[in-house]
Amino acid sequence: MPVRPGQIPPSVLRADGPPPEVLRQWSDALSAAGLYSEALDVHPALERADVVRLAELAVLAGIHTQAQELLRELNEAESERSRRNGTVLGPDRPAPPSPWLDLLARVAELLAGTGDLAAVDAAASKVQPSAGMDWIVALAAVSVGDLLAAAPLARAARQGGCRDLRMLTIAAADEARQGQYAQALALTAQAQCIALPDEDPAALTVHVLQRCGFADAARALALAGVGDSSLSPASRADWKAAAASTGAGGLGLLRERVKAHGHRSRRRAERKAREAEAIASYDLTCRCYASGGWIGPSRHFYLQHHLHELLPVPVAGLDARLMICRATSLTFLDLVAREITLPVPSTPPSTVLTSGTDEERPTPGMGVSLGLALPA
Repeated sequence: MPVRPGQIPPSVLRADGPPPEVLRQWSDALSAAGLYSEALDVHPALERADVVRLAELAVLAGIHTQAQELLRELNEAESERSRRNGTVLGPDRPAPPSPWLDLLARVAELLAGTGDLAAVDAAASKVQPSAGMDWIVALAAVSVGDLLAAAPLARAARQGGCRDLRMLTIAAADEARQGQYAQALALTAQAQCIALPDEDPAALTVHVLQRCGFADAARALALAGVGDSSLSPASRADWKAAAASTGAGGLGLLRERVKAHGHRSRRRAERKAREAEAIASYDLTCRCYASGGWIGPSRHFYLQHHLHELLPVPVAGLDARLMICRATSLTFLDLVAREITLPVPSTPPSTVLTSGTDEERPTPGMGVSLGLALPA
């Protein structure tokens, strides 16, 4: 059944592509799903607030070279897009330093291997406390192998609403460091529930432990994951691969596998659950309204038979296609390579939020990634 002409949002079918206001919303949606590189690619760069947001995304994506270039442009403020619009200070007074941009610069230096964590901590002390600040500093701390510093920040970021699965793996690694393997497996299981098909939270948790100097804890955690019968077969397979990467094997690995497979009643329940999930994937009842999207290859049948393709690959420079629900007129971005479909707005927002001229705190886009809803 084709889409009625009145259902197609005219803003997304413009010859020059979606307007900047829509692209900013798409970028925020991608960032909230952990797709920081894609969010960086799609975000427009028309004014200073855009460049600040691009710098944040570059740091979150770990692209330190691009982050440093953007922050240098913001500091010089000579280009048209990075020039400050405020006229309060007057022509002869320089703009005050930005604590948030300084923190981003110190983190970018750390990621580049030219900075140190002490400089990051000093810059963070000048920024207003927030979950966004904890998030950024936790990533900086774990990048240099300081799990003791990163773990409390990761927990604080999670309590503040951060949905970055790296915060879950950092917290899980800290639990494993203390020998609390059941708690570590539970936290990693939460990350596995929200991970994309090309992401492996089990391997990431083990990598954090190894990078931070806790190789024995990494090996013990991976073996515990192999032998935990409460985990799904896919999760146990991930832990088996992680155990192999730590050098675990032989009788220890075999013993844990036998322990997990010994629970036959649980295995039968898992098989029935998988069969029910496969049957449900062929249900074409509209599930678009208030949906957070779909992950994995099982989404294909629903996309092909319920949604209509508005724009084919690529859309706004992304390896994605834009689709619309026939029943609700809601639009979705289907990222082909990453195997995820996300709900995205198709019209400009009625309320536009701009970052403060003092740039003392994270941009509103960071709030979207923290699970804070912005006005439509």
